[in-house]
Amino acid sequence: MPLRYYPLAAIQQNKYTRGNQFLLPDKTPYTGRYYTLYNGRSFTGINPVLGANLPLTPINEPELTDASLLASQRSLLSGQNLEISGPYAASRIQNSQGSSLVLTELTSYFPDPQADDYARGYFTRYFAKTVSGPGYVFEISKINWTKIQNGDIAVENILGYESIDMLWQLTGPLKDTRVSQYQIKGGVYNTNKRVTEAKNKVFNGLLEFIGEDYTKFAKITP
Repeated sequence: MPLRYYPLAAIQQNKYTRGNQFLLPDKTPYTGRYYTLYNGRSFTGINPVLGANLPLTPINEPELTDASLLASQRSLLSGQNLEISGPYAASRIQNSQGSSLVLTELTSYFPDPQADDYARGYFTRYFAKTVSGPGYVFEISKINWTKIQNGDIAVENILGYESIDMLWQLTGPLKDTRVSQYQIKGGVYNTNKRVTEAKNKVFNGLLEFIGEDYTKFAKITP
């Protein structure tokens, strides 16, 4: 079973309240362990993995809603041309190019290697999957991979995704080729197969996603 991903640096863990700070969802005071996320929201439990994770409302403070989070994020990002759109309008912030500043849902991405990638001979592919549910692997963009790594994820999905990156050979011979007694030139098929198998040990499901298509995007050269 995959480990849950959450950005430790963005979470204040294992804090304690004596009943004078927070209210439970039923409006009763809460005493016990709690943690606070990067956006200021607090929940019962030691961290997002341990505990009931019930939302806590600060006593004598307005309830922190998606709308209030959005307003605070807008103020922090003042001076940029922002707009709200899409099905997650309450929690999704977009810049003038329409690129979401937080990851709200996992979507597939089809990479398009460029000329400089082929000149280099390889490029990086990025993958993610949901922690809960079946955990199907998706190929994602570098932008969304970076958001997962940095913890720039919508509140409702803070525990939702884990991700991995992988170098992918684009040029070279099809199979490994012996250049000399001590040197072997890595072939596209063999190299990508080795890398995928190694990554699959820590990111289960990657082999099934690649489906032995180890020459995808490749330009076979001598």
